Amino acid sequence: MKSLSMPLLLLLLTAAAADVTAADWKAVRGIYAVTANNYLDPSETEPKDSHLRLQLSGEAARELYRAMKVRESRDECTGAIAKKVGEMQCLFYRGEKRYACHFSIDIMRQMVEYGIAC
Repeated sequence: MKSLSMPLLLLLLTAAAADVTAADWKAVRGIYAVTANNYLDPSETEPKDSHLRLQLSGEAARELYRAMKVRESRDECTGAIAKKVGEMQCLFYRGEKRYACHFSIDIMRQMVEYGIAC
């Protein structure tokens, strides 16, 4: 997924206007951080605000997981059932019946990239 037009628009508008009454708009549950590209160990010269990292949970994560029309596989890091499209990954924790999605947006290049390290 090289273009952010629809996913970014959906996330930003939903977060900014959770009370929008259009039928398909819903509030988003999750957390975010603005970080460096290498958020675990950024270099001194690396911009510290180049990526918006998103971790979706709840209904938003479940719907995104279901919208990913790809084969499921086992995630090596968590043991959860995973779906991955490009760098965007969603997980389903069967025992907990819980969904989570992780990805980041390179702000200046407007590209979806990996969300969190293993």
